[in-house]
Amino acid sequence: MRSSLPARRHVASRPLLRAPLLALCIAGFAAAASEPARAQAAGDAVALFARVEAAAGRAENPALKYHLGMLLNNGIGTARDLPRAYALFNEAAAAGDVLAAYKVGCYLAGQWGGVVPPDEAQALAFKQRAAEAGYDLAQRDVGLMQLKHGDRAGAERWLALASRQGDLPSTALLADQAAKDGNDPVRALGLTLVVQAGSRQTTAALTARIAALKSGLDAAGRQQAEALQAGWVTGPTALTQQARAGMRAVEPLLAAAPPAPPRR
Repeated sequence: MRSSLPARRHVASRPLLRAPLLALCIAGFAAAASEPARAQAAGDAVALFARVEAAAGRAENPALKYHLGMLLNNGIGTARDLPRAYALFNEAAAAGDVLAAYKVGCYLAGQWGGVVPPDEAQALAFKQRAAEAGYDLAQRDVGLMQLKHGDRAGAERWLALASRQGDLPSTALLADQAAKDGNDPVRALGLTLVVQAGSRQTTAALTARIAALKSGLDAAGRQQAEALQAGWVTGPTALTQQARAGMRAVEPLLAAAPPAPPRR
């Protein structure tokens, strides 16, 4: 919703509002694990890698190949092996796994240099497969790529889809676009309030930014912004939940894989 013209007070040119909102969002720090806990986790990771590698060799399941690729990509339970991870992601993507397609797109975008020659067009095509299937990180990346090429409307459509799933970087980017040149102060404030609500902590800079945005609106405009914030986040899609589950999604796949042949 856009505010009426009298509600605007043209504060977007202030230095505080020109600063990218994304830079003002600071996530809380996780507590460091103890040495015994790290040792236990390392042992568990090695065992997990062995199980996933064995199961992926027995079952024609693209999801298992994707997870094996993730273990190799991140060096979990094994030495990092990016070429092998990329090959597994390619195989899984060709078999229909859209999360694997996203990872192929990441490699083609140059996220890990030297593994494969960068190809922006192909990177977009692979990431768009995952974006269309509902993956929030892919939607954000597609939005960023379109924004880079000047397609603001297309970028904002993809960023909004990711933002409504609770992706704060996408929300911050949308808020910055709305605040740019005083374009849409109601939307800028509403989305900044979404960022505040989803942040682990509110920084002084973020509080000051919200105050500056509120000062540029009348009471009706502020109410519209609060209404936008209240109904904005609709929740993650099933695919995004699957991606966020990470290795927790592996156990059902391992349970469904064919058993190992008996030893002779």
